[in-house]
Amino acid sequence: MASAEDDYDIDALTEKLKAFAVTQTKSSSKMDSKTVGKIAKECWPKPLQTRVDSSVFPKVMDKTTKSISLDNKEQIRKFISEAAIQYDDVSKKNKEFKKHEKFLAEKIITSNLGIKKTEVSKTGGIDRLTDPSKYTGSHKERFDETGKGKGAEGRVDKVDNSGYVGNYKGQGTYDKKH
Repeated sequence: MASAEDDYDIDALTEKLKAFAVTQTKSSSKMDSKTVGKIAKECWPKPLQTRVDSSVFPKVMDKTTKSISLDNKEQIRKFISEAAIQYDDVSKKNKEFKKHEKFLAEKIITSNLGIKKTEVSKTGGIDRLTDPSKYTGSHKERFDETGKGKGAEGRVDKVDNSGYVGNYKGQGTYDKKH
């Protein structure tokens, strides 16, 4: 076991990997080769990325499911450990595996892992375009006075089969006149 200063937070790492796995495979319990490749591409140095797909993942994966179980912390530790060995090899360091394990784990924990933030547009026209009170023509009929969309009622013209012409204002008054 590593000393306390060389160790990384396995729980935080597991939670980050599970959150990323859900966005990729719709399952928070395993990582396939494609997911591992994306993690390596986004978090780790370039020389290590190809080695993760060719050396680390095949050595660590479960042979029957062809994936890494995120519920098995020992398998995650083994994945990080094998990646650290490969990183040590490509970076030509002096056998600092535990230091590399912590470095690689922290890179995953602190990264955004493809989670994109929605930013407000800086062009300035968005407020005007998204304010339904400024719509004209047939588009203004699609929203009520609060700005909420009316759905199909606002999009579809309903046919009036009452027999009267569209602009006739005296509908229903024929019997009253005679």
